[in-house]
Amino acid sequence: MIEMQISMLGLQDVINTLDPTDKHVEKALNRTLGRMAKWLQTRTVKGLSGELAIAQKIVRRRMRKTSIERTSAGFAIKLWYGLNDIALIHLNARKTRRGVTAGVHKRDGAFIAKGQVYKRQGKARLPIEVQMLEIKAKADAYLESMTHGTAFEDQFLKTLEHELKWQMRYLV
Repeated sequence: MIEMQISMLGLQDVINTLDPTDKHVEKALNRTLGRMAKWLQTRTVKGLSGELAIAQKIVRRRMRKTSIERTSAGFAIKLWYGLNDIALIHLNARKTRRGVTAGVHKRDGAFIAKGQVYKRQGKARLPIEVQMLEIKAKADAYLESMTHGTAFEDQFLKTLEHELKWQMRYLV
């Protein structure tokens, strides 16, 4: 589980500057959390696809925003990532002289048959093994590295300020 903290000091500065009502703060916070969930989804899809050298549509299919919940510590945005291995055939695999290529991922001695990429285990005809791309280790490392930055907090405060101004547009 990845945890990102927003400092109360920054939140309090935004709230004190605009002086909204509690109702405005609650509505703005709910809208901000929804927008930040979407922002986080797009950033992680783009980053993971670059890190894993696969198309964004494949990462997007394996990702779900499950919920935004109120917890004892504040709020939680829950995102689910499917980090199981990916069959090479789903990465637009093509037959080459040496084997099979799926983007930058190459498998020498592999072949395509019956809608799947296979490779023989030895010199004999059988056994054969379906070729998969392992993504869990790289994806976990990337997602963990995302927590060491202020981009999320900066974007959160900017979005919250915008939403508060929008909620209070008739009071000015």
